[in-house]
Amino acid sequence: MSFQSLKINELRSVAESFGVDLEDAKSKAAIILVLEEEGVTYDLYERFSDIEKEDPSDMIEADYVAGDALKSLDTDSQNTVLVKMDRQNGIYQTAGFTFTRDHPFIAMTESQAQFIFDTESGFRMATPKEIQEYYS
Repeated sequence: MSFQSLKINELRSVAESFGVDLEDAKSKAAIILVLEEEGVTYDLYERFSDIEKEDPSDMIEADYVAGDALKSLDTDSQNTVLVKMDRQNGIYQTAGFTFTRDHPFIAMTESQAQFIFDTESGFRMATPKEIQEYYS
C-alpha cells in the first residue's frame, strides 16, 4: 500500500498528525510530496496508526512513566536529565527514544540529551516540577 490509496482528506489528516505544514499543497500529489519531503513514509504512518489502535489498558500508566523518570533522576542525578518534546507530532522517535503527545517527557543521560539537542529541533530540558505538574 502507499499514500496513493488514501483520499485527500485522509492525507491532510496524516499531515496534521505528524505536524507537517502543507503550506499551499492542494492536490493529492503535492500533499504526498510534502509528506515525503518531511520524512513521513507510508510505513511510518501505518506503524503510527497501529499504535493509536492499541488497547489503552495495554499502555503504560502516566503515573508510572512519570514516577519512573523521576526515580531515575534520584538514582543518578549527575548524569540523568529530563527531555521534553515540544513538537506537535503525535509520535516521534529519535536516538532510540519514543516521544508521544501523551508522554512528551523522557529521562536520559546528559550525552543522549545533548545528541538530541544537536541533531533535532523541538526538544528542550524539562524540570522535575514540570513533569509532576503535567502528569498530575
